[in-house]
Amino acid sequence: MGEVLDDAAGMAELVESLKGLLNEEADRSNGQGARIATLSILSGDRSWNVSLARSGFVRLKPATDRRALLYSLTKTILAAAVLRLAARGVVDLDGPAERWLPELAGRPASVTVADILSHRAGLPNYGGRKEYRAAIAAGDEPWSGDEFLARCGVEGPPVGVFAYSSIGYLLIRRLLERAGGATLATVLATEVFRPLGLTSATLPERRSELAALLFGPSPAFPGELVVDRYHPGWVAHGVAAMTADDTARFIHGLSTPGYLPDALFRRMRDGLPVKAPLGGRPWVEPSYGMGLMVELDPSAGPYWGYIGCGPGVAVAAYHVPGPRPVSVAVLTDGESVGLPEWMAVEVAHRLR
Repeated sequence: MGEVLDDAAGMAELVESLKGLLNEEADRSNGQGARIATLSILSGDRSWNVSLARSGFVRLKPATDRRALLYSLTKTILAAAVLRLAARGVVDLDGPAERWLPELAGRPASVTVADILSHRAGLPNYGGRKEYRAAIAAGDEPWSGDEFLARCGVEGPPVGVFAYSSIGYLLIRRLLERAGGATLATVLATEVFRPLGLTSATLPERRSELAALLFGPSPAFPGELVVDRYHPGWVAHGVAAMTADDTARFIHGLSTPGYLPDALFRRMRDGLPVKAPLGGRPWVEPSYGMGLMVELDPSAGPYWGYIGCGPGVAVAAYHVPGPRPVSVAVLTDGESVGLPEWMAVEVAHRLR
């Protein structure tokens, strides 16, 4: 793969293809899609980084080291930290989650930590709630963790049925803080950021920490800047910020020998099929593991990774295994996850 990254003509052709995807997204969205992106490709100890702009927005092209909020891709980071604790015997993935989470008292005893990580614990979500979206649009201070739980509860679909749940990952945050005996920022630094060399990674907790990050315009705040209105606390489980390069290093590092025991990493990416509608996205046979989406279709995949989107940003990070494994991360200033996913898939297919 290093030889491919050194092929100037081939990489220039790839860049033009990716710019084409940015322009196509703008055409489909009547000019409202992402304007710019940063992208990183990692293979072995080699990395390649580029910033892109669609036609008419070259002046906005960011530096390749511009950081962005990862939104729900943070779930994969949380899952990795839990698996690191499980590797040392601190957390039992298959034991009752109530051991660490008394908030689940009264729920079925069959709810395990693994169930929560794979969105099969029968827990609700908050992303589509009108009061949640209204509070963000109003620029309100975020709810506390207890208020998220009070408003959403811990009762959802039957245990074992796939149901995407950010409430579940709010509980995973609490598990990490209790089992790790420290704040979430400290636990993630100890278990994920430092071991994988993610030097740009932080966990913003105040509005002032967003000022230098990548954001595009958001329909949540018409005519206003996201950095002036949004609070990172609206991501109840916490939200990481980092560069595209470190995002690629993270998704690549999950399979690095020594970071996780082989058996645990296999469990992490051992996805069960889901039937959730994924229109406009590249998934053919999607499945969810523990904090990872996994493509099961042998012609489209294999690959795994995760996405995130929120006000002013959409991101994707995929890892493609094989004799020459490659990881790619894309950060955009739009809110459609389909675009960074298609860009990541375009890279994967061209390089393999």
